[in-house]
Amino acid sequence: MRTVQHVFRRGGVYWWRRRIAKISSERFRQPIAVSLKTRELATARRLAAHLTLASEQIIGQEASNMLSKQQVKSLLTVAVSDHLHKLSRIAAMELADGFSAADGRRLDLLTGWALRLKAARGEDATVSASDHEAILAGGLTEEDFPDIDKTIVSLRRERMTTPRAKILEMLADCGASQTSGDIAQAQALVDRGQAAALMAVDRRWSGQYDEDDQLVKQILAREAQDHTRHQVEDVQVVAKPADVTPPQASEQITVPPPAVVPEPIAGESVSILALTERLISEKAQLKEWRKKTQDQVRAGAQLFVKMLGADDVALISQARIADYRTLLLNLPKTYGKNPKDFDRPLEELLDRARTLPPEKVGRQGSTLNRYLTQLKSVIEYIEGNGIGLNDYKGMQRLRARTEMRARDERVPFSAADVRGFFAQPPWTGCRGERSRLEPGSVIIHDALYWVPLLAKATLARREELCGLDVEDIVNTGGIPFVSLRFSDHRLLKNQQSVRRIPLTKEMIRLGLLEYRDAIKALGYQLLFPELEAASDKTPFGDVFHGNWIKVQTAVVKDADVQRKSFHSFRKMSAAELKDAGVVSELRADILGHGGHNITEERYASAAKLQQMLRALNKLPDYTSKLEKAPIRLLRNVLEHKPRPSARPRRRQ
Repeated sequence: MRTVQHVFRRGGVYWWRRRIAKISSERFRQPIAVSLKTRELATARRLAAHLTLASEQIIGQEASNMLSKQQVKSLLTVAVSDHLHKLSRIAAMELADGFSAADGRRLDLLTGWALRLKAARGEDATVSASDHEAILAGGLTEEDFPDIDKTIVSLRRERMTTPRAKILEMLADCGASQTSGDIAQAQALVDRGQAAALMAVDRRWSGQYDEDDQLVKQILAREAQDHTRHQVEDVQVVAKPADVTPPQASEQITVPPPAVVPEPIAGESVSILALTERLISEKAQLKEWRKKTQDQVRAGAQLFVKMLGADDVALISQARIADYRTLLLNLPKTYGKNPKDFDRPLEELLDRARTLPPEKVGRQGSTLNRYLTQLKSVIEYIEGNGIGLNDYKGMQRLRARTEMRARDERVPFSAADVRGFFAQPPWTGCRGERSRLEPGSVIIHDALYWVPLLAKATLARREELCGLDVEDIVNTGGIPFVSLRFSDHRLLKNQQSVRRIPLTKEMIRLGLLEYRDAIKALGYQLLFPELEAASDKTPFGDVFHGNWIKVQTAVVKDADVQRKSFHSFRKMSAAELKDAGVVSELRADILGHGGHNITEERYASAAKLQQMLRALNKLPDYTSKLEKAPIRLLRNVLEHKPRPSARPRRRQ
């Protein structure tokens, strides 16, 4: 009997079997077996031919979906850049904690070789004889060979791989598909990139930063140019006085050679980025721009200069500003989320954008207008310094028309939403710190408990509340109030945001003052110390959002569709004050808004605490059913431990 490809016989029935694809989580290629449900060889041969043809098409399609060279380069670049940045930060913190550079160097090399071998040979990789020479040349010894094998086993056992969600995000960013083969290849590329970053030990542990040397050379070259220029400027060409005695006819007239006059030096270029930094510094000193705004203006100016091709004010023109708007409409929406985006050429970014679906490309609406407004601030500052621009006519005609009124961008919570929030376990009783959304008998007093209550009762913004100090809860004249002011660790939106808001009886009943005293007794400056992140660039409100979003999602399933967010507390209470007949000027003082005209803004004094308190007492009651519980603080707060993510975990 002639053999039929991919067909075998089991129990008198013919089957078709073939290994087609390997899932990323599988260690071996799993076969696909299909019963042909026939005992006739001729029928089996015909059916098998169709199945084999279909499998060939599947395999061909899988091969065609392999990552391109550009996508491979993009993934490797992101992996190396991100891991270098992370490792430098970890190394600095470990050195500060007394960790020796020699141990850090050795651990980095061990982990780097483990990842490199894992990427090349799979999770069961081991150090082979062919690897010995390269490992020894890299700075390790023969005694380290078993430790590399142990590290590979540890990586496999602890499942220490890049999260699948991160891999999918990286594939989407570079315009690749997300098949199982793509995911497996991307994981191997990330391992390779991280291995390369780990094995660049001279940067972290020996201080050999090539970019530092290049910077020194540039500074020295610039100083040499400045010195030469000053020498040339000091040269004075002195003309020889003319001989007024007319020459005799017999005398030979000798025409002197022309004096050597130095070439005029072209006007110095004026740096856009230098003026931008000066503007940011002045705005920060005047407390007009928060850290977030400062970073946004800096990033926008850097992008504009990258588009111009040189950091020179002389290149600014109306046409180039229009080009900047076009660039914003064509960059990937994810631009800027990865710090290494700022170092990538525009051509690479735009090429990547062309591979993305339209909904993932371009800044639209209010985001586009924010970029233009911030660039306008820089350009007007340049003009204010007496530097004329070519044909600048403004940004107004380049701005996008918003799709809705400002009042409709955020929708207030409904009464049912708020009752639903405060009926959740964080306020009625949970199982414990690790189970805040599971019903129980424990009430923990922290930011998750107090900030939503304060937002509803004071109409303050999220960051204003999350960044409060213990000294910001004040009692004057028998009226406890929240003092919202600029501080070293948290700025306010503007000068109008500096205000005092009285605390209602409900907030006092629930124990806010007792909580303040407990935190103060522990020596904290922050009212909610658990919101202090490892990086001083992380806003307190962003840390709080990680816990709050779980509560919001449990009550308002489609909050994004409804355009609801934590800011909806502020919108809701403001609408309720209006419905209660509270005048606009008083509402503005509570909200931290400026007046609508000179009478309200300049000639009206701030509302008295008693006036505000009477107005806030008109807000509907949503929390009277909550029982007051003894103050219970987070364990890490009691033990003065930083957030779990504040200190890096030691690498395996």
